[in-house]
Amino acid sequence: MPDIGWILDHLPALGRRWDLVLPLLAAHFLADFPMQPGAWVAGKRAGFRSPALYAHALLAAVLAYALIALWEAWIVLPVILASHLLIDGLKARFPDTWRSFLGDQLAHLLVIAGLVLALDARWPNPWIGWRPHPLWTLFVAWLLVWYAEGCFIGKATAAWQGLLGRSEGDDLERAGLWIGRLERSLILLLVLLGRVEAIGFLVAAKSIFRFEALKEGGRKEAEYILIGTMASFLLALLTGLAAVWLLRRAGWPAG
Repeated sequence: MPDIGWILDHLPALGRRWDLVLPLLAAHFLADFPMQPGAWVAGKRAGFRSPALYAHALLAAVLAYALIALWEAWIVLPVILASHLLIDGLKARFPDTWRSFLGDQLAHLLVIAGLVLALDARWPNPWIGWRPHPLWTLFVAWLLVWYAEGCFIGKATAAWQGLLGRSEGDDLERAGLWIGRLERSLILLLVLLGRVEAIGFLVAAKSIFRFEALKEGGRKEAEYILIGTMASFLLALLTGLAAVWLLRRAGWPAG
């Protein structure tokens, strides 16, 4: 087993092996969000007894192995399979809150980081160079703003939803879901185009459209909308800035 010295010696791989990091991130977010049916999400609450847990873990492992396209690295399959089984199985024992969501995602990201270090030690020569392909960068950024960030915001604002008498899946929440996805996608696009100042106009426009609703809904409604909007804008902005940084490292000027 690698010791701490080995890990420290290989840590720079995380900053140059984007040919491994980005596909593994894409596989993880695909398996956790758009490719995971609602029935699997509900079924996994049963923990290690749930067939959905094993189906989800197998999907994540196959996607990770396929997307990195390093066919000799068969170790990816059992590592991702076992880690998804363990992490998601343990997560089922905790309440479904934003804290458990963040803990779950962080654990998966740590597994991906460890896997990249191990793969780099075995195959030190990137097959597409250390520079990330722009399509991978854009794809992972889109998965974040369209799925992962919206899921986090929904869980973080669940207390306000309960106070307002809303439930997950009702018409208002579905509308809010799509509004959030579209606004985060627009912010990501503006950052990529180097038009960050235009985000201010987007905030002003949304405030105008929401003004009457805020007056009628009262303080709780206003706080719920304000917190959700600010969190949505902030996460999309940070995602866009990270994507621009990666694209520039790859020699693709953004903006």
